[in-house]
Amino acid sequence: MTDLRTRLPAARPQAEAAGATFRPEIQGLRALAVLAVVFYHLWPERLTGGYVGVDVFFVISGYLITSHLFRDFTRTGRVGLAAFWGRRIRRLLPASLLVLAVSCVAVYLWAPVTTWEASARQIAASALYVQNWLLAANAVDYSAMNDSATVAQHFWSLSVEEQFYVVWPLLLLALFWLAARRRSTASAEPRGPLRPTAARRVFVLGLLAVTVLSLAYSIYDTSVNQAGAYFVTPTRVWEFGAGGLAALLAGERRYSGLAATLIGWAAVCALAFSITAYSSATPFPGYTAALPVLATVALILGSGRARPDAPGWWLSRRPARFVGDISYSLYLWHWPPIVILPFILGHPLGWKTKVLILLAAIAAAWATKVVVEDPVRRGRLLRVAWRPFGFALAGGAAVVALAVVLVAVPAAFNPVAAASASGPCHGPAALIPSNACSPVTGQDASRSAVSISKEQPLCLPGFEGSELVTCSYGASPAKATKKVALVGDSHAAAWVPALDALGKKRGWQIVTYTKTSCPATMALRVLPNETTDANQSACHAWVERLNAHLKADHSISAVFTAAFSSAYTFASPAGRSLADPAIDGFRDEWAAWRAAGKDVYVFDDVPRTQGSSVPTCIAEHAADPMACAVPRAQALPPTMSITQAAADAARAHQVTHLSMRDRFCDQQWCYPQVGSVIVYRDFSHLSEEYSTALAPYIDEQLGG
Repeated sequence: MTDLRTRLPAARPQAEAAGATFRPEIQGLRALAVLAVVFYHLWPERLTGGYVGVDVFFVISGYLITSHLFRDFTRTGRVGLAAFWGRRIRRLLPASLLVLAVSCVAVYLWAPVTTWEASARQIAASALYVQNWLLAANAVDYSAMNDSATVAQHFWSLSVEEQFYVVWPLLLLALFWLAARRRSTASAEPRGPLRPTAARRVFVLGLLAVTVLSLAYSIYDTSVNQAGAYFVTPTRVWEFGAGGLAALLAGERRYSGLAATLIGWAAVCALAFSITAYSSATPFPGYTAALPVLATVALILGSGRARPDAPGWWLSRRPARFVGDISYSLYLWHWPPIVILPFILGHPLGWKTKVLILLAAIAAAWATKVVVEDPVRRGRLLRVAWRPFGFALAGGAAVVALAVVLVAVPAAFNPVAAASASGPCHGPAALIPSNACSPVTGQDASRSAVSISKEQPLCLPGFEGSELVTCSYGASPAKATKKVALVGDSHAAAWVPALDALGKKRGWQIVTYTKTSCPATMALRVLPNETTDANQSACHAWVERLNAHLKADHSISAVFTAAFSSAYTFASPAGRSLADPAIDGFRDEWAAWRAAGKDVYVFDDVPRTQGSSVPTCIAEHAADPMACAVPRAQALPPTMSITQAAADAARAHQVTHLSMRDRFCDQQWCYPQVGSVIVYRDFSHLSEEYSTALAPYIDEQLGG
């Protein structure tokens, strides 16, 4: 979110681009953009597409920066990159580093210790302005898909902008060199400023090429990897490019008249539609981002009519200009309290608290602008050529150091050992009524939550691809008396520690065939809000490969399977009709394995939790882990289709149903912590310790 406002005598903000004119309607457009984002973060269920406010900022930045640099190129024939970057540092870094430092302290004071490492990592990435790339990497990393939001998550868009500020002037410099070279070959007087009309053609063609390539890549990447595409810079460059092209093609002109007014109001309607009708299911930022981007361009260019019947007039009013003036700091301050306050209050935010957050963020933004932004931007301290860069290095290093300390503090704790490695009240044994363990949860295990929350899934390929990836556990192949397979999605992979222990005891080699969000079923699985069928197709192809492999591998005598079945809906595959895909898909799959000569063992799906990180909840409620418990009826919904299918198939003597429900729940509650052991490593997957502790109970059900 840039601020390239210029000063008209006495009444206007200080100019950053000499010779530019103040555009009050752009300040109003900034206000609209930041309020869309803030209201979306506060009330996401109401303003489902408010995230497009970020795209409005990108277009504005592209327009202002391009017009500023192009004007300098053509007027002076020089490119002041150091001066330009120095202005950006003075304008943006003081407030952002302040918010990051305050956020780091807030995490230390009020956030659960299990969130510290992720928070520190993102705070450091934000201080270095690479947060968007970190989030993109996490978005395609299954172990991070359900990470809680951190106080610095909103810095992803600021990271994109800072990368734009670094690269865009270099791109324009290259175009300036081409334009000058073109002039030198066609003119006997190559020196001096370029004529705007002569240079504009080169700049337009260059930016048009970059914009078209970025848009094409954005459409492609959004179609194959929407989670990552949302954050990476190449998918957003075309939005800056659209603003830059508008600046070059329109020059200093602003359009008015009836047609411009009608187009302006149509643009307002397009933005309103985007903000209210788009949602997390919208494939974004591909072709759907064109609507808010083009609407923003239309509002920037069609604001020449300063009358109440034109949108530019309304965007120029004092309230809109005030919010536009503080928009940068408002964006910085509004998010951290949304993340931190639920930890302080002990419950989700209510509407009254959200209103207070909005008002407090506006007040903090105004104070930051008056006390930090304006004095630094206008003052002399950082105007010496090298000082802004020294400040950027020192300030960034200081915030990164704070983040490192935040990571080091929990590492200094020695996790509290479980009450005993065995015993009648350790782990799942605490749920055996005859052991009379009280409380069932056992001793405080909150310090263990830190290490448990860092556990990674074992041998679990991602969404993409259909190749079979295998790992071996249990007894070594040379000594094994039996070879069994473990197949399914990430919930199946969570049973690896248990089967590893079981395999070592029984002399079995355990070979895993697991894949992220891909249950082993003949039906097609559908994930909520899945916007592409690429992952579904990859999963179905993987299951077909799995079945062919199991049929061909006669050394595998048994198959264990599990699934997070209540997380999906199911449909019949092409060319085949299943009466009840959720049930029949599993049963037909197991029938194929039995036909291939395999014994089949099916785990119940594990009880559902509150939907958030269990280790974090326990760290937050160390004195009362039951605050994280879920009533049995709610934790074991009838939508657990693999459990129902296993029960039916077991009654028909087709599979062995491994029911572990009594090792998670009593008649009233399903527990997040049992016998001093935390049950889950995140929101639904078994922790390694609890999975291992369940091995004797699996062994017991298998019998001799």
